[in-house]
Amino acid sequence: MKKYFLIVSVWMLWLGSCTLMQHKSYTPKDPLPENKQALPFVEKPAYYSKYYQFKTGQSYTRAVERAYYGMQAEMLQELNKYNIKKGFNIEDYNKYSKASFFQTDVYEIPADMKSKAVDLFRPLLDSMFLLAAQHRSFHAEILVLGYTDEAAVPYNTPIYNQLLKLSKQKYFYNNDYYNTLSYFRAKEVGDIISDLLAKKKSSFYQFDKATFDIIVEGRGIEYPDAKRTYDLEDDKRKITKVYWKVYQSE
Repeated sequence: MKKYFLIVSVWMLWLGSCTLMQHKSYTPKDPLPENKQALPFVEKPAYYSKYYQFKTGQSYTRAVERAYYGMQAEMLQELNKYNIKKGFNIEDYNKYSKASFFQTDVYEIPADMKSKAVDLFRPLLDSMFLLAAQHRSFHAEILVLGYTDEAAVPYNTPIYNQLLKLSKQKYFYNNDYYNTLSYFRAKEVGDIISDLLAKKKSSFYQFDKATFDIIVEGRGIEYPDAKRTYDLEDDKRKITKVYWKVYQSE
């Protein structure tokens, strides 16, 4: 009888130790001390960009790339100060000394000329950031305006059909062809400037906040210079001109 009791006691002791071991293996971690709280989220300045495209009141196509640096919520309020849909008086801007000329019914810069075009506009951004460096914050605008002459519309040609496809239209009415051709001439130059700006992204970090608009618009058969006289078919009208402005952000 005693032997049986001894065996039962040993078995109960072994069972108890297994239960204790099992209990310990699933004990949850100790909770954090009550005085230890999660740190609040602190927003840091960052670089953002947005793209817009729309028709103006004159039925011109306008595209705007906005690059901005700072606190996002604060910068959205800052950008509301600058109306990208407004009309522009080029007399209020600085005229860039370089321009791009195109052949009849051509809107693309030839591949072998692209590097020269990049070199043509790189000094523009360099000088704008140099001027902006005088301030802790700034807003800048670049206007890229495309034009064309009144050469006969090349109906049912590759360039005509290509521009229809790019503009997502089935037909061109009235001056639509000229407006579209001039817009894509401006966009060709605007894309070069946009690429240059993207490579200067780090230049934004020296400011507390900064906003930069690249505004591209096709002006169709409007005269590039209102003070000059042009012919209907005139190489001087097949041009893209650039204007710029930098001022301290309020």
